[in-house]
Amino acid sequence: MIDQISIPGILYWVYAVFTIILSVRILLDNNHPEVSFAWLMAIIFLPYIGAVLYLMGGINWKKYKIVKQRPEITFQKELGEILIKQKIFMGELSSRIDNDIAKTMILSLQSSNSIITLTNSSEIFFSGDLFFTSFIKNLENASLSIHIEYYIFRDDKIGSKISDILKRKAHEGLSVKILFDGVGCFNKMSRKFKRDLAKAGIETKFFLDPANVFSGRLLNYCNHRKIAVIDGKIAYTGGMNIGDEYIDGGKKFESWRDTHVKLEGESVHMLQSVFLSDWYNSGGEHLQEDSYFPTVLETENNLPMQIVVSGPDSDWFALEKLFFYMIMNSNRVVYIQTPYFIPSHSMLDALETTALCGVEVNLMITGNPDKKIPFWVAETYFESLIEAGVNIYLYKKGFLHSKMLIVDDTVSTVGSCNMDIRSFHLDYEVNAVYYNKDITVKLIKQFKQDLLFCIKIDKTSRKQLSVFKRLRNSIFRIFSPVL
Repeated sequence: MIDQISIPGILYWVYAVFTIILSVRILLDNNHPEVSFAWLMAIIFLPYIGAVLYLMGGINWKKYKIVKQRPEITFQKELGEILIKQKIFMGELSSRIDNDIAKTMILSLQSSNSIITLTNSSEIFFSGDLFFTSFIKNLENASLSIHIEYYIFRDDKIGSKISDILKRKAHEGLSVKILFDGVGCFNKMSRKFKRDLAKAGIETKFFLDPANVFSGRLLNYCNHRKIAVIDGKIAYTGGMNIGDEYIDGGKKFESWRDTHVKLEGESVHMLQSVFLSDWYNSGGEHLQEDSYFPTVLETENNLPMQIVVSGPDSDWFALEKLFFYMIMNSNRVVYIQTPYFIPSHSMLDALETTALCGVEVNLMITGNPDKKIPFWVAETYFESLIEAGVNIYLYKKGFLHSKMLIVDDTVSTVGSCNMDIRSFHLDYEVNAVYYNKDITVKLIKQFKQDLLFCIKIDKTSRKQLSVFKRLRNSIFRIFSPVL
């Protein structure tokens, strides 16, 4: 009897039992129905591969935390009294300011412990050359500390130029720390490049290093944030990584359109806290030096804003809720820029419902995708959105990597978060949220300039899509929650 049992047969029954266990686990996670369904389909129709993918990227980490210390918790610990006072203050203020703005502030305050900072100034960059010129100048003038975390950091021309400055600053005695994402930076820099950084006295860490046997299983959960904090006084965040393509488009594209911001004031302390939490989560020491949080002198600058963070193990998907609320509570017009568009069911409903209410909804995504499958999936949403009245534009001048959401002329957000399920549920993201008309006017002006390089998608163009392409796109859409 034993001789008749083959090894393939044993493996088949082991995997069958394993599949049942995983299926039960998926159901008990009580995730969004479309997400649960996608994972069930993956482990059933992609034997072994689907199971591995689920173990790497499907577990509901809101129940089982990935990192030791989340920025939201850091905010709560370090700013506990301020958070309590702000919640009381916002309750009193909500009756005296625009109700939608007040609710947006309270939402981010409640969902990610993001305090409302007032003493700020901000500069916005819509191209890589302008951003890097400003960034390099600030790096050259740094005198105390430089903290950097990027999803991608290449050892190309601009990456080498920045690393040379960082090495020089480390030799001068500055605290220079760089946090790389293990997946985003994979194969983006040579071993020599990393060794030279270490030899110069620069401390480097990998967020969930894929080469680590313990954290490698979590490589689907990327640190997609882009943060640089200089002397605790100046910070940068937004959509740009470190690489030549952000200046010239690289080898694939004629140009690259992105949005990045420079901040000074109280908001810098928030981004510093995010970096220090991510540093600690990546094996670094727990840092709380006063020099990293210099006193911010009150000035005439009054730019109210919040720094909102989100991740797969956050108590709330704060950025998804922020985007949803901003869209649903718009009164006149919505502007959206995102390179990848794979909305959750609730986000799709928000866009369609808002457009059906008579609000002008404008969605701009890249028309020259760097990744084919996400673009194919995005196409499956176009028909119903257009039917509801949403204006959809494909940006054709190079690659559009900008991540902006602007509502009316009151609230806007710029950051690392794409309008897709991955950014909302799987990646660690950070966005700056502005409550300032001048900022929104600048962002809207740039959006309208970008429209000059777009083609508008209409019903006719959708009908011309072949049956084969429609089927291909729809098949991939089934797996959209796990892309």
